[in-house]
Amino acid sequence: MARGKYFSLLLFLLIIIVSTSLSLSGTPSKAHSSSSSSYEGASYCGSCHAEQYAGWNQTNHANMAGYLGDLYGNGTIYYWVSNPTRIYNEATFIQRCAACHVTGWNATDQSWPKKDTDPGKFLNLQCEECHGPGMESMTLNYSSTLCAQCHYGSHGQYEDWQISAHNDSLADLLASDHAADLCLSCMSTQGFLGETVYLNTTGLEPVSCAACHNPHSAEYEDQLRSESPTELCGQCHSGSHHPDYDIFIGSPHEEAGLECTSCHGQGTHLSHGEVSSWFNHTFAIYNTFYPYNQTEPMVCSNCHTGESFDWAVSQLELIQNSTPDLITTVTQLIDEAKAVITIANQTSGANQTKIAEALALIEEAETLVDYVEHESSGGFHNPQALSEATHLATEAELVAISARAEALGETVTSLEAERLILQAQISNLQNQTATLQDDIEDLEARIDDLESTAATVPYLYAGIGLAIGFIIGAAIIFLVRRGKQ
Repeated sequence: MARGKYFSLLLFLLIIIVSTSLSLSGTPSKAHSSSSSSYEGASYCGSCHAEQYAGWNQTNHANMAGYLGDLYGNGTIYYWVSNPTRIYNEATFIQRCAACHVTGWNATDQSWPKKDTDPGKFLNLQCEECHGPGMESMTLNYSSTLCAQCHYGSHGQYEDWQISAHNDSLADLLASDHAADLCLSCMSTQGFLGETVYLNTTGLEPVSCAACHNPHSAEYEDQLRSESPTELCGQCHSGSHHPDYDIFIGSPHEEAGLECTSCHGQGTHLSHGEVSSWFNHTFAIYNTFYPYNQTEPMVCSNCHTGESFDWAVSQLELIQNSTPDLITTVTQLIDEAKAVITIANQTSGANQTKIAEALALIEEAETLVDYVEHESSGGFHNPQALSEATHLATEAELVAISARAEALGETVTSLEAERLILQAQISNLQNQTATLQDDIEDLEARIDDLESTAATVPYLYAGIGLAIGFIIGAAIIFLVRRGKQ
């Protein structure tokens, strides 16, 4: 009986030691390393999964290595990697590339299925590398650790993702006091991909690689699941609680052709020992709030060439610091417009079509204000949104006034004139603002000139003093000599 207890205790300790050693391992190990005989090859899977096979066949995973054989007739076997011009002999290929460029890599004997009989059959990352070898062991793995087997270290995407909010999405949701099953459609990979899941579903993954990238399709660039990065981000970063997409669409940056990732995805990485451009999967703003390698200028300078880091921060702070006051002002305008609409609606015979139009404009203005209050950039994603909300509220008020005027028999022409006057005043104020900005810049230039001139004034005065002194001295000498004569 005692021996049984001791054996159970030893077994338990052994499990703890093995589990701990695995959790402390620095690099994710290859998920599948079975005997070569259990692998069948991608074409075998494609006989049933034709659509997935056809899509995968166009991806980089299917076209990242090739067998060249005895290319130069010297008895040495060669392979190409990444593109047909990158050629390595077999020893170098096995040492540097094979672990991530063949399916079923066996680290123990440094071989792969059918290497000796059909060396090209299992090159590239085929179905069984992700789904397991053979039909009996098929798995569906949404974990980013699966991708980390290769997208790690010199490639770096996995490390970036680890410190991103996407990695924390599920943990943050489960720790929230308002977590709900419906949130999983954006806070878990399974939910995002349309599976029916609940908060207590086991095996849920946070927003992992497979949520954004489709391993079975190259229809969109970088195997994204949407036509553009912005549309992909917009599938979750939208709606009343996190409306970053909604507020960004129509913004100056979006209209200039920028994507979300134009700012939230830039940076550099050390790839194979050299600095090279690589997508920043932390999604932090490079060199503004996150020191992403710091080997390139801050992301704003990609478009705003010549501007400094301090300038970029000042622009950001200007918008974010003014946003709360602008929200208060716009909210007051909306409340005033609502009061006018209420009065108009209570007027007998008021034009209900115009009342409905005014209410729709107010709703649109309130939505914009709500978006700015709840999006994550403090107003920076669209600095013009509150200005647009102001125009909508003003327009709603004018429409309501027009509806009431018609009921009271007042001429619409006078109201239209008033509207034109208001629009002219707004335009005039905008022009004055632009003129004042030009005047400020002119004054700053004049101040710089004056400061520059002021620096030379002492020397000017000294020169004048010397000249006057010379003239007076010469005059005195002349008078003295004349007197002596």
